[in-house]
Amino acid sequence: MTATPAPALSARVRELTQADHHEAETSTFITDLMGGLRSARDYALLLSQYEHIYHQLEDSVALARVTSPTPVADLFDPLLERAPFIRQDLLNLLPVAGLDEAPAELPSTRAYVRRIAEVEHDHARLAAHHYLRYLGDLSGGQAIGTMVSRHYGLTEEHLAMYRFEGIEKPKVYKDGYRLKLDSLGLTPEQEDAFIEEASRGFQFNKDMFRDLDGLSRRLAGVAA
Repeated sequence: MTATPAPALSARVRELTQADHHEAETSTFITDLMGGLRSARDYALLLSQYEHIYHQLEDSVALARVTSPTPVADLFDPLLERAPFIRQDLLNLLPVAGLDEAPAELPSTRAYVRRIAEVEHDHARLAAHHYLRYLGDLSGGQAIGTMVSRHYGLTEEHLAMYRFEGIEKPKVYKDGYRLKLDSLGLTPEQEDAFIEEASRGFQFNKDMFRDLDGLSRRLAGVAA
């Protein structure tokens, strides 16, 4: 009797982190932001934390491109990089948001950044953070860009983060990314590490959204 093939990594990680994903995307801060209950300032607060995360991620990925096996290096497509666009968005957004400068790195963000740095030589775990951030940007991130534009009057000069030049069809690109993920040739132990790290990444996001909610409330109190 022929054994049933094991599920592909992309299917396993989606299934096994579904609850973590749901908890992160339904955090109060992010659901309020997308529901029009926040402000341009709150979106600027979010971007200010993303700047730290993507800076570290893209530094780590640049190193991995020259030290990792070819399938992993191919997954780490430079077309996905967001840090320069986030910086430009913040420059344009801070005056609109009534902020003189971007807020400092929050404790949860600092922990997130530190973890990415810790796993930069573990390519399975680093790939999990890559997967989480960029496929998220090509999926729910597109909805965030649309909703904050609609609710808070933001324009293209504030939303470059969500424009992926060179990726004409995000759905096609995401399907190709998942195929690359499934072809990395990871061992069962490495696949388990990938899934564990993706779950941890969702927790970092939940923690960051919680801290952003607290920061927003503190700033609102000062403003009042």
